[in-house]
Amino acid sequence: MGLFDLVKGRPSYMGQLQFDMSVFQFYGERFKYDSFQHFWHATTPKTDGGEARLVDQLYACEVEFPKDDFLHAQLAQACLDIEKHWFNTYGISPESHSLFLKISLQARQAYEESIALEPAAQVESNPELRVDGCNASFKKYEQSLAQQGLPPFDEAVKIHYFMNDINENLSAPFKYSGSVLKVLEQDSYMQDDDVSWGRWTLFRDTTGYTDIWIVRIEGGRAEVVKMVCKVDADSYSLDEAPKGIQFDSEIFKAIDKTRITAFDNSEFNDPPPPYFQMLSMMKAIAGHSDSAS
Repeated sequence: MGLFDLVKGRPSYMGQLQFDMSVFQFYGERFKYDSFQHFWHATTPKTDGGEARLVDQLYACEVEFPKDDFLHAQLAQACLDIEKHWFNTYGISPESHSLFLKISLQARQAYEESIALEPAAQVESNPELRVDGCNASFKKYEQSLAQQGLPPFDEAVKIHYFMNDINENLSAPFKYSGSVLKVLEQDSYMQDDDVSWGRWTLFRDTTGYTDIWIVRIEGGRAEVVKMVCKVDADSYSLDEAPKGIQFDSEIFKAIDKTRITAFDNSEFNDPPPPYFQMLSMMKAIAGHSDSAS
């Protein structure tokens, strides 16, 4: 009878915290693949020489809850929801992976703390709403990244992101203080209806080098939030102090060009450019708006 009662008393549905932990732990494998499609359909070698679907690692938890009819579809949907947000905010990189691991760790800690409680103190939510609950947990853990002790990104990593894939072939030239300023059209990014971002280059006649500007545009005005300056043939420096721009007719044309190309680029639903991914990661671990806002 004791064994029967134990089995009989087991929950029929996976709890919210276990669901969150299972999803976040599995999604951590996503960073090994160049696309969500490759990740979701990946296989892993078995000891007998065959192959197993990677996603079976996620679905393995279903064995504990054979009567949980919602679970299979919800696990997949929660992973897809995370992909839509994470990929379109931080991208997939070793740096963004380090942030995600802190989210996964928070979920595991919450679950482990819950199972240590007396059954009467354990609160379970509606199993039909587990995906919504998972998204809410994800947002909470994401907002807590600044308290997780992540070190700031070093200058070399930031410069790498701010300079990544510079290509001036598709650019619109303008004049600024007697120098050539170029709006890199493929790098224009529309954050929302009010804010756009651009990557501009400015050739310095005095040195023969080109500076890279990360530009934030709001209300028809632009501000340089980060600037990478070439120091010599082999080295660069990063200036993170926001800088105003001297406005004239050419600059307003550059602003308009950036906003137009940002809107055009948004129609392709591509992820943000690497420089914006770094700004987003910097903001997440700093906990305040010293970057993307």
